[in-house]
Amino acid sequence: MPKGLPKVFKGFRLNATLYQDFKALSAKNGYTVTAAFEKFMANSLAFGLSFPSPSPSKTEDAEQEARIMLSWLKDGKYWVSLGGEKETNTRGRLLQLLPNIQNAQLRADIEENLKKKP
Repeated sequence: MPKGLPKVFKGFRLNATLYQDFKALSAKNGYTVTAAFEKFMANSLAFGLSFPSPSPSKTEDAEQEARIMLSWLKDGKYWVSLGGEKETNTRGRLLQLLPNIQNAQLRADIEENLKKKP
């Protein structure tokens, strides 16, 4: 930024506990909160946003749910009740689960079945 120009000010509302924990973590690693945010933004621009992948147990849960949903879809059940008042669209739920599926064969099977007309 050229000298003499004021810095850009942006305000954020954050959960107070989240902010305090982040501030402590930043200080522990030798950063101020502002420096940590700037480093995060610079890395996001350089490498894209990336977050830790889901834990193996969450991946296994998503894959298990996807197998069940896929089985129901193959049996012609397009709407299912998952314990709530509203029914869930089987195809829509499979689309939501797809990014969390690590098993290539299961992903291909889901994709193949979603491409078919109901």
